[in-house]
Amino acid sequence: IKTLNRNTIVYGHNMGSSDFLMFGKLEKYSGIEGFRAAPVIECNTLYSMMKWKVYAVFITNALPSQDNGYLFNYIFPEMENDDDFARYIAQIDRRKLYTTGVEILPSDKILTLSTCSYAFDDARLVVVARLIRPGESGKVDTSLATLNPSPKYPQIWYTKNGKTNPYQDDEKWYP
Repeated sequence: IKTLNRNTIVYGHNMGSSDFLMFGKLEKYSGIEGFRAAPVIECNTLYSMMKWKVYAVFITNALPSQDNGYLFNYIFPEMENDDDFARYIAQIDRRKLYTTGVEILPSDKILTLSTCSYAFDDARLVVVARLIRPGESGKVDTSLATLNPSPKYPQIWYTKNGKTNPYQDDEKWYP
């Protein structure tokens, strides 16, 4: 990659208990302590060494049938404009497991790491980070991290956990 998209997406397999293969370590981000242990991700290309501050982590579905016919599309590299980007970030905010204290501006580039999760069949764990801005410190104040009391999950998660989906009547968002 020479030029990053606004949303650069990297997929990798979660090899279960194997912490050192593919994206196995991403599962640690399911809990806030995983974020606190590693709030910055290094993801490099042949052309640039880059660091990214973790912004959000969420669990989503891979099949529309798992969420009343809806599939949250987090895997598109470009948005039409800054308003579309802001609406996308707002959708991530509804789903994130915890708030990290990291902010995203319309001019930022984000990195989306996607892997399978064991939260339910065909679940996806998604870690979203933003590129550290020129001149910005690479430090993250992890004390600002707080749990989201009610993240938006797909219907299958609520069914599996015997809970009522408070978001079942939400408008479906599309990029």
